Amino acid sequence: MEFFAGLLTTVLGVAGAPGIAIDRIATDFLRGQIVRADTLEVRVDNAPNYQILLGNVDRIRVAGRGVYVLEFLRIDEIDLETDPISIDPTALQAGKIVLRRPLQAAARVVLRSEDINVALRSPIVQSSFKNLSIDITGTSKGKPEIFDLVNPEVTFLEGDLILLAATLQSQPTTAKPEPSKLNVSVKAELKTLGGTKLQIINPKIELEGTPIPDKIASAFAQGLNKVLDLRQLEARGITARVLKLEFTEGKMQVIGFAKMDSIPNQ
Repeated sequence: MEFFAGLLTTVLGVAGAPGIAIDRIATDFLRGQIVRADTLEVRVDNAPNYQILLGNVDRIRVAGRGVYVLEFLRIDEIDLETDPISIDPTALQAGKIVLRRPLQAAARVVLRSEDINVALRSPIVQSSFKNLSIDITGTSKGKPEIFDLVNPEVTFLEGDLILLAATLQSQPTTAKPEPSKLNVSVKAELKTLGGTKLQIINPKIELEGTPIPDKIASAFAQGLNKVLDLRQLEARGITARVLKLEFTEGKMQVIGFAKMDSIPNQ
């Protein structure tokens, strides 16, 4: 959320300068916060114009297409729109953003499976998939082996289904100098619960086409669901809700909103 503080500072900081196109300045600032974008526009709505000098903004709208928030992660579409914003202009002069009312924004994000797959195969993300200790027998008596997860691929399917396929490649050892490979796939529903959780439901995991025990599948889902709990953001003063989650072939659309009572990390 640091970019919000910077964007607001930029908008209010140039508000009193004659001949300044605030929309262009805000767009240039936002472009400086990301890697690159095919298109990116920021529009600051205000009427009458002088109220921005008092720390009030009617609305800020952001529209982006082909936005790279990280070098390896492309967002196909992003649209963001804030509610009216009110900031203490006196505090701004001291370099602080003090909200006189909570900052609220609605957002729509569209991700393509092909872009996620590019991210999953990037060197930075791939490093997280190495040296995984896995007991493929699914029993407490089995001896864990060290695997690398290679060639991960995500597919979005209609009906809120997600399919993850990858290859588990064992690392060579003295006893097994030649690495073995096992194809693994996970098919599950992705639902929202109460707007606060993205939940993996009914995961079906197969190893070389053979279903693994439900106990392992459930453990996998429980671990992933902890990561997908939006309530974790509340510790940072951010309330986030997912209003709509929709899958079409090859794409996932998420619509939600967030609210902040104060700007963190100043």
